[in-house]
Amino acid sequence: MSIIQVKNVPPGMHSELRRRADQEGMTIRDYVLKLIERDQRVPSKRDWLERVAELEPVAVSQSAADMVREAREERDDELMRRTEGGGGARRR
Repeated sequence: MSIIQVKNVPPGMHSELRRRADQEGMTIRDYVLKLIERDQRVPSKRDWLERVAELEPVAVSQSAADMVREAREERDDELMRRTEGGGGARRR
């Protein structure tokens, strides 16, 4: 098993690590190992960007802004129908 030492940890950071480890019923060592394990389950920024760059482009028929605008109009129309007891035309 390898050894990692972290020197010159600021007192406030050490206190917070101790507090959080205590909350979890863990030692600082086990708590820090848990943080490292969690970090390593997430791809690094570089790895993630490389994966995204390998994806095939997706063709869309309209811009994201147009899709959001359309969805908002549909939502507003539905809200108007529900609050006015019928009628489908949206007031502008």
